[in-house]
Amino acid sequence: MAASKSTTAAPAADDFDEAAGLLGDAADEGGKGIDEDEFGAAEDLLDEVDEDDAEAWNPTERGESISGVIIKVGETRSDFAKPGEDAMVPTVTIQNREGKFRVIGFASVLKKEMLVLRDNGKLVTGNLFAAKYWGEKPVKRGAFAGKPYRHYSVAAQAKKG
Repeated sequence: MAASKSTTAAPAADDFDEAAGLLGDAADEGGKGIDEDEFGAAEDLLDEVDEDDAEAWNPTERGESISGVIIKVGETRSDFAKPGEDAMVPTVTIQNREGKFRVIGFASVLKKEMLVLRDNGKLVTGNLFAAKYWGEKPVKRGAFAGKPYRHYSVAAQAKKG
């Protein structure tokens, strides 16, 4: 393979000033520039940012379960997504008597179950959430027949009263 050579000249210092000026006028267009109070409000927002100290729920035995009140709903990227598959998986952080726990839909069945709840509007802060791990079961048919998968069930509902 032949070595490549760059023929692009290094940018001049004036180029940086010109590039910085591209946004200067647009930011203030129509009197919509950012004032000092908005910077202060953004800094005050930092007071509301808490460390997510939730422990990950990772069951290993059939029958393990978890339940609590949803305190955070989100998603995270899975490093195990197949090509063409959405790499984002749902996450729910719950609070119960033992502490804070994060349930992450890495397992395909858990992901699907959580997505159904999310799409039905049940995965919202303040609702109750429960998940149960049923162990590994064999795939019954198809290309992966006989291979094991991790089986889960989940439920979520609004608090009563």
